Amino acid sequence: MDAISPKLRRIGGFRIFTESNIYGQERTTVYLDHVPVAQFDPENLNERKLAAVELVERHNCSQTISGKICGLHRNTVFKALRIKKVLGVEAVFEDNRGPNGPSKYIGELRSHIKHLLRKHPDWTDQQVADQTAADFSIKVSRSSVARIRTENKYKQHETLNKAELIRMAEEADEIARCRFDRKQLQFNFMYDEDIREDIEESSQDQTPKPGKRSEKCLLDRLREGERCNFSGALMHHFFLSEIGFSNIISPLNNVLSATYGPVDILGSCFFSVVLGIPSIESLKLVNSSEFGILLGINRAPDKETIRERLTDIAGQYKSSEMIDGFAEVLLERDFIDRGVFFIDGHFLPYYGLNVITKGYHTVRRLAMRGNELYAITDRQGRVLFFFTESNEIDFRPIIHRCAQKLISYGIPRPILVFDRGGYGIHFFSELDETSDFITWAKYLGDKALSHFDDSFFTVCLMYNGKKYRIGATSRIVSESEQTAKKDGRSKAASMKVRLVVLENIETKKRIGIYTNNEDKPVHFIAQYMLSRWGDSENVFKKMMARFNLNYHPGYDIKELENQPLVENPDIPIIKKAIRALNKDVEELEKDILVIEAKQHRRSDKRRIVKRSELEKELAQKMEYISDFKQKLTQLPEKLSIIEILKGKKVSRCDLEKKRLYDLVQFMAYNSRERLAEIFRTCYDDPRDGFQVLDMITGRAGYIKLSGQTLIVVLDWIESKKQRKAAKKFCRLLNQEDIKMEGHMNLKLSFHISRYPIHGSTRQMHNLI
Repeated sequence: MDAISPKLRRIGGFRIFTESNIYGQERTTVYLDHVPVAQFDPENLNERKLAAVELVERHNCSQTISGKICGLHRNTVFKALRIKKVLGVEAVFEDNRGPNGPSKYIGELRSHIKHLLRKHPDWTDQQVADQTAADFSIKVSRSSVARIRTENKYKQHETLNKAELIRMAEEADEIARCRFDRKQLQFNFMYDEDIREDIEESSQDQTPKPGKRSEKCLLDRLREGERCNFSGALMHHFFLSEIGFSNIISPLNNVLSATYGPVDILGSCFFSVVLGIPSIESLKLVNSSEFGILLGINRAPDKETIRERLTDIAGQYKSSEMIDGFAEVLLERDFIDRGVFFIDGHFLPYYGLNVITKGYHTVRRLAMRGNELYAITDRQGRVLFFFTESNEIDFRPIIHRCAQKLISYGIPRPILVFDRGGYGIHFFSELDETSDFITWAKYLGDKALSHFDDSFFTVCLMYNGKKYRIGATSRIVSESEQTAKKDGRSKAASMKVRLVVLENIETKKRIGIYTNNEDKPVHFIAQYMLSRWGDSENVFKKMMARFNLNYHPGYDIKELENQPLVENPDIPIIKKAIRALNKDVEELEKDILVIEAKQHRRSDKRRIVKRSELEKELAQKMEYISDFKQKLTQLPEKLSIIEILKGKKVSRCDLEKKRLYDLVQFMAYNSRERLAEIFRTCYDDPRDGFQVLDMITGRAGYIKLSGQTLIVVLDWIESKKQRKAAKKFCRLLNQEDIKMEGHMNLKLSFHISRYPIHGSTRQMHNLI
């Protein structure tokens, strides 16, 4: 049997193409803009329902249009969508209509059947039906009597149908919205004596007056009280208020017509970093209403707005001024140890499309495109300032820039500690004019250090569980003439340095240190250089573990330069539709030729009408073929699998954006260090101190505005030791009178819930 000719029809912007195979089995394909969007068997009800649901959900199609395409009533499509939303897709395919009620037999007939059933309980259904038919002279079926006999049983034991399940789900949602949160808020805010006293005391203050409609909406929300998944992150306002976050970014010009200013954009980046959100793109998964509370606004900007405004902010090129302002504030507040400064670099791999200078990736051990991030830290590993530069810039000019920066910050002669990458005799002589330096002695091997006898070592040092002997002497170091000529100098440089030799007592391994500092004791010089292997290098390790340091806000780091390509899946489907249409066109042309031949032999008006209809259908299908072929030329033969999955394009590299994002990352890092400094007085276990702190600052809870104070009640902590430390931590923070940075200058008061929201009886017995 030949295949049936395909049918093509148009409904709205959709084209429905139905074809049959040689066995007569039909298959319908739905096209939107000449691209296939759905397929189903027109004889299969379940496939039609699923296709109708997909068309509405994925292609913004109305329920009426979807029903017409799939041969369903619009109410059927509506019910299928609702059932899928509440009960899942499997419930769409279930038929739970059950037996129909005995609606045919009513009134006296129905009463008579019930009377016979009560009077003759031993009669069969057929006997009752026969007697009723004889009494009323009407035909009565046995099944009707059976349904009347058992209708009460069905009512007593009937199972819930889909409509009832949906109604119950809606009622449960309404109860959860209206009652659950309100009960929990009242439970946490009113039944805890400390929190109640805090609310009563702060309620005497006058409530802030809103200046905008959005501020009024936010204040109304906060007065009512609500649950916030980012409640713990409000603790980072302690550091932001200490450094004056708004003042640091004040050099940025605000666009008057913009809804969100620089404080909102960079504040969003800051809190996304402290919460462990890896990128700007990931903000699409965050509830913007809850996230906006951290910024003091009703709704946080979305990722598209952040990207757009970040481009405008980067165009002002104010990052250097802001970095200097941040460093000066840290020094003014004695947050940074001025004794010694460590300089280290971190390679930032680049996966964008720009051609930029390659650098050496020490972990991967290969040269690749990227930039270099240089951080200047103190002995405790706290970051003072940083540079983000391309790889063509040498390390030594960066060290010289760091020295000039430190001098401009009010440090007259800083001590700089750096790795072998900064080694250079001529560079040492230039740096000696303004700064002290400490670095490893390059080109000084074991043989050169072996002639020092035991009397040379005068001091012992224990560092990180290792024992060292230390000795010091003076030494004249010179560069080669080749090095001088290479740098364009006629005379080789030389200078007098202090050589400090360390010997590991266990391994007898010796290593040399060069410094121009003559005042510090030798064990201090050794400690500084050994710290280069400790807190200084651990800064980048900590940031890589906690933050996404390699992230570049100008592109998606997960997209690769050499993207894997796959065949475009839409091309074979469109080609198949074209082949079927061509076959249909051939059949129409044959029919037209046959009509013309018959008309030539004997004229007939009916054939003229028939030929006109066929020619019209032929022209329509030729138009469809032309549209499909045009669409085929527009589609790429191959697509990136990442582009198919993510639907995003790689954007260009911009170092200014990276500097701005790194600035808020180092702010977040120092904020964590500042909170950890306070938390150490509450929790004395160094093994998991940072982990417990991160658990507290990342904890959800309830918030409520009382007067000018935002009461923050973090969720119950199950561990008694950690709960006790968290309560003490909150008390210490409350003594600092923290205020929110940004639009709403609200006071913050932190508490830990005394009661578990969802807990066992055992937890209730452990309440303090």
